Amino acid sequence: MLSRYPLYRGFTLGALTLAMSSAAQASEPFEACPNEAFIIQTPASKPIVYGVDLGTGSYLTLSSNMGIDAALNGTGFSYNDNYLYGWDYQHQTLARIGADYQAQPLTLIKDSAATAAGNFYVGDVALTENVWYGYRKKVGLFRVDLNVVPLTMDLVAGSQSMANYNITDFAFHPNNGFLYAVTNGKSGELISIDPSTGGHESLGIVITSDSNFTFGAQFFDPQGNLYISNNGNGNVYKVNVEQPQPSAELFSYGPSSTSNDGARCALAEVPVGDAVDFGDAPVSYGTLMTDNGARHGIDGSMALGLLNDSESDGYPDPLSDDVSDGIDDDDGISMPTGFEIGEDAILLVTTQGKAGFLNAWIDWAQDGQFDEEDRIVSGQSVSAGSHTLLISVPNWAKAGPTWSRFRLSSVADILPTGGVSDGEVEDYPITVTETGITMTYYPSSSGFTTLAYEDLYPDQGDFDMNDVVMQLRITQFVKDNQVRRVGFNAQLVAMGAWYHNGFAIQLPGIARNNVQESAIEWTVQGQKQTHSPLEAGQTNAVMVLSDDLWKHATKGNGCEYFRTELGCGTSYRANWQMTVPFVNAVDEALMPDFPYDPFIFATPNTDHGLAAKNINGGKNPGRSLEVHLKNKLPTDLFNPAFLGQRDDASNVALGQYFQDQNGMSWAIEVPDTWKHPIELQRLDHTYVEFVDFAADASGNSNPYWYINADSELIFKD
Repeated sequence: MLSRYPLYRGFTLGALTLAMSSAAQASEPFEACPNEAFIIQTPASKPIVYGVDLGTGSYLTLSSNMGIDAALNGTGFSYNDNYLYGWDYQHQTLARIGADYQAQPLTLIKDSAATAAGNFYVGDVALTENVWYGYRKKVGLFRVDLNVVPLTMDLVAGSQSMANYNITDFAFHPNNGFLYAVTNGKSGELISIDPSTGGHESLGIVITSDSNFTFGAQFFDPQGNLYISNNGNGNVYKVNVEQPQPSAELFSYGPSSTSNDGARCALAEVPVGDAVDFGDAPVSYGTLMTDNGARHGIDGSMALGLLNDSESDGYPDPLSDDVSDGIDDDDGISMPTGFEIGEDAILLVTTQGKAGFLNAWIDWAQDGQFDEEDRIVSGQSVSAGSHTLLISVPNWAKAGPTWSRFRLSSVADILPTGGVSDGEVEDYPITVTETGITMTYYPSSSGFTTLAYEDLYPDQGDFDMNDVVMQLRITQFVKDNQVRRVGFNAQLVAMGAWYHNGFAIQLPGIARNNVQESAIEWTVQGQKQTHSPLEAGQTNAVMVLSDDLWKHATKGNGCEYFRTELGCGTSYRANWQMTVPFVNAVDEALMPDFPYDPFIFATPNTDHGLAAKNINGGKNPGRSLEVHLKNKLPTDLFNPAFLGQRDDASNVALGQYFQDQNGMSWAIEVPDTWKHPIELQRLDHTYVEFVDFAADASGNSNPYWYINADSELIFKD
């Protein structure tokens, strides 16, 4: 480690004192690499310096008089001599600040470019060299070697042409020698700057908002995390610049000001304060400091309940800080009514001290995190005493054990994680219950309906109706004649086509935004899926089970297709299970008729025949080609140019879709575990009664056509 008082080129700190104005007196340096972040603000004519605990946003005034009568900006901490350096607006020069927080203006020789630049509000001191760098947009990057007397300010050659980024501070990385900054505006862009040239590289947008950001204070920790403080509200964000796609995470709530500048020793760890309260929910909820866990500085001004104890870190369940010190400080919330899905619940909240704001969350989906839709209380103003709050348990909540988090602080709008300077966090395990639910099954609780498709649409093709064969069971979960959620159990029976098709289910009349997307649960072959099946760009809710069914089928030795050729039988079935909860329960009478609207579509970026390509403007149709059951309306993503083409005789005015002039369709439903035709055997030859059934729009002719088959033409396992 460098000595606190290093020698540079025969130059000592005593020599640097000669560079100060005659009125300035040398001050002692700071303790080597202090942990706090320094924030300098100028609310009036005199700068004030604060010490900020980044972990909680707590801050205290270190000096309200820095000995100058104008702003001090562009500050940086020198790891080489343990002084702060910043631009002194009063004396139009660089100033040095020691442990007494007095700004000592330095004698500085400027070149013509530096003289023209005027004041600097962007600056920092390098770690590998004792050099202060300052930046002015459209003017350039400047450097001052603090080891050479007299001090001179020089423009970094060529930097003027590259000085087009809009920043109000930057900071040196702890080990790679580059400067980093997040730009101002509604989209904060992370950039790295080469101090030798002034050239910069964009590392991507890390934060966005409807309002403008001004990041006036920016500083590093030893792990390469950049902390950026927004002047407007004091929020401190954390950006790991080492990540391939870095993003800004709200870290703590600090002091706000229209004038903000920051400096910090980049090699100092960000410590946990001496008096900090953490939560104790399981680790996935953001409890530990390493996960930016919920934490509050304990300043005695307010608390939930009567007790509030300090921890060095969170104690995620099944650990407990109550066991460690024998004090149960989770005493601010009572829940007398329990939590019944679809019903109201009562919370009794007790606070002490000054008035504050309550924010609270319950993990309704039991996904191990507190999302925005889990928020049950938002910035509720509470004074000291007892309060009764009424909350609604959402229709889409999942029954079973889960967790809640309550946070009291002086900040109205806070997240379930991150640090705040006062108040308390309390985590509680709860149980969500559900009673009176009945389940309606289609076609039965143990059976499946069969769906068969011909994928050559709008050509009829070989009409063997085995290009895709799926089995489907639907469950409706009902209470008081209201459907709260629906369940799907599907399995792939056969595929007799080399075209690639996806499979989806549309819920006609059920708005996409009435599905609680975050609470959808689904598995493929028993494996939980993490991406959402709810398709974007749709008016109705459309659930995509697979965009390519061939991903889930194995043809078998010597087989061209999957379970459509003689001798190619297998007991294998790819299966899907899905539960789709509604935001608002749907009256049973308003639910679509069973089996809703299951359909196939062309897998994107795959060939689906010349006819489909020509109709689709010479491009592979992909998602725009759909095949639905007879007279079912296509989705918003379907290309209506297919209607009425080739063998299709759809008539929109009459509500007729996906049928030819004889009433034959490209998709059928058989409410049974049906035996499909073998490859190249037409459906109407295998099941001769189907012709009369298809031609009768009423469906009264030969309704059980699917029972009587030519046994030689159907597939047998």
